[in-house]
This record gives sequence, C-alpha cells and structure tokens, in this order.
Amino acid sequence: MPGNEGRTGFLAVFARELSHIRQHARYPLAMFVFPLLSFILIWGLFSEPYPRDLPVAVVDLDHSKLSRSLIRAVDASPEIRVAFQAADPVEAKNLMLKGAVYAWLHIPKALEKDILEGKGGEVTGFINTQMLLPGSMVSSSLQATVSTLSAGLNVRSRMQGGAMPEQAMTLLDPVRIDRHILFNPQLNYMYFLSAALCPTFLQIFVLMVTVMALGSEFKNRTAEYWLKTAGGSVWWAITGKLAVYFLCFSLVGLIMLAVIFPGFGVPLRGSCGVLMAGTLILILAYMACALVLVYLFPSLRMALSAASFFSGTAFAFVGITFPVEGMPALGKAWSSLLPLTHYLHLFQEQTLRQAPISLSVPDLLIMLGFVGTGYCLIPLFKRHMIDSRYWGKA
Repeated sequence: MPGNEGRTGFLAVFARELSHIRQHARYPLAMFVFPLLSFILIWGLFSEPYPRDLPVAVVDLDHSKLSRSLIRAVDASPEIRVAFQAADPVEAKNLMLKGAVYAWLHIPKALEKDILEGKGGEVTGFINTQMLLPGSMVSSSLQATVSTLSAGLNVRSRMQGGAMPEQAMTLLDPVRIDRHILFNPQLNYMYFLSAALCPTFLQIFVLMVTVMALGSEFKNRTAEYWLKTAGGSVWWAITGKLAVYFLCFSLVGLIMLAVIFPGFGVPLRGSCGVLMAGTLILILAYMACALVLVYLFPSLRMALSAASFFSGTAFAFVGITFPVEGMPALGKAWSSLLPLTHYLHLFQEQTLRQAPISLSVPDLLIMLGFVGTGYCLIPLFKRHMIDSRYWGKA
C-alpha cells in the first residue's frame, strides 16, 4: 500500500492495518458504532429493573366478599395485575391462548361458604410456563398472595376460637425460616442480566471482526504482501495487525465497564483493577479464538460461520439463565470452552459478591490459557501466507 513502501516490521503492519480500516467503513462500524449501540439497546430494554404488572385473568364464580378480597389482593401484587375478569373458563383460556395473559385464576362457586363451614376451599391457577421467567414470577406471586390470604383467614378463625393473636400466629407458622438474600437482595435484573449481556455482545464483535480482518487477507490474496510488510516475520504480521483491533476493542471494553457501573448502577464491590484486567484478557482470548478458527477454516465464509456459532450461542451456556451445574456433561464441557464463561464468573465475583482477588485468579489464568493456545498457532500461519492454495477462498 502507498506510504508503507520501504518499511517493514511491526509498525509497518500496524500502519497498513490502520490504512485498511480507514478505507473500509465496516470496520469502524463493527468496532465502535455497533457495540455502543448494543449497550444502549440493552439499557433501553432493561431500564426497568423489575418485571411488573404482568397481566392475569380471573374467573370469579363465587362473587362473594372473600372472592373480591382475593382479586384485590392479586391486583395489589407488584408483579401481576388483574387485566381481565373473564365470564367463564373458556374466555380465560382463550385469553391465554392469544397471549393476552400469563395466567388465569379460577375461583369456584361457594368458596366463601365452604370456608366458613370449615370445609376448606380451593382456588385453581392456570399458568403459562412456556416463557420461564414470567411464568415463574406469576406462579410465585399467585402462590404468595393466596397463601397470605389463607393465613389471614386461619389466624382469624383461631382467634375466634379463643386464641390470642400471638398464639394464633405461632400455631400458624410453628417453624419459620430466617432468610438472608445475599448479593442481589433487590432481585434487580439489571444487575445480573443486562450486565452479562454487554460482555456477550462485546465478545461477538471481537471475534467476528478479528476473523474478518485475518480471513480477508487470504480471501483477497494479500497474505503474501502482508507477510512481506512484516519483513517476513509471521509474528510481526499477526501481532501488528491484531494490535490495532486490541487497542480499539480495549477502549470499547472500558466504555462498557463505564456503562455497566455508573450507567446501569451495578455495584462494584470488588477490585476494579481485576475487572479491567479480565476485560482486556477476554478481548485477547477471543482474538486467540479467531486465530484458531481462521487457521482451521481458511475460507472466510466458513470461518465467519464458525465464529457466529461459537459466539452467538455462548450466552446460553455461561450459566446466567441456566446453571452450569444442571447441564449435561456435554453442556458443561462446552461451557468450559467459552472464555465468556470464565469472564462472567470473575465479573460476578468482583461486582456483587465482593470476593477476594485470590478467588478470581483461576478465571484469569484460564482465560490466559485461551490466549496462549491461540497464539501458539502463529508460527503455523506462515504456511498459509506463502501457499497460494489457501488464498482466494470466499
């Protein structure tokens, strides 16, 4: 390229790559614009930290004072709201099938009468757990609301039988659990879900851009010139090229941390230095993964396809939405092969848990292992660079 004639080595490759980025708008877009837009998108999606007012329907066949109290109690729950009072079960079922409600509550005839006569009563809830999060929240909220109302009726009945209020409460709940909710007592989804999605998006862009930068040299038949610019050194060729992207993504990674902590309000109770180091190592680890993919798949199309699969499915296996301990052996193995898994483990330790630095050292070392494995392949790339059989593959 013009301007680089006569210069060879690391800096020449670095300058060549900067020139290449300036000439192709897709690189600045993928390195800066799209990652930052993804952070903004996450903030917009999870600006409300708690799911509230999930719609449910009620079928009240009793029309009693008790059934009306139950409906008011359900509607007063912060997680759910009574959006519909259906005339019959068929209407309520249709509302659920249309996706208008996540659950519906069936209050049978003579509920109040049966309870007053000491026969007990049963309220039936039909809950759509096709979507696990809202289904679980609606189920828990309905259970808590009905249990609270039932407990109140039980206490009142015992007091009418002559028991003192304290005695009635003790008889109602003879064994209690003293719960201490640690690390995220607010049950804030912003703290664990949105903060985990930002690094997930970052690793996708790092891997895809790095694969595109490396693979395009072979696709465009410029690999030999790339090596000549490095003075024949495959180390200078690859490190000079990747240094540009590492610096750019490091800046994006630091912006990401600024978005997560001051922006999202996620508490940083551990070491900021360890978290920053982990973020930089995460970027290096996915660049190393890109080296592996480009070495295995000289075809740019195949390398990008493999990269999209490797990075795009990562979030499902890192243990945020489904615990790794509950996965089958293959799922656990795949999870351990993802640098993102170890980064998010470190992230949780150094943010919400306030864990000592020593507990995060193994995660840092594992991510460094990814880096070392990938960069051990660098000497093998020279054959690809000088052998025309690896060039021109789309």
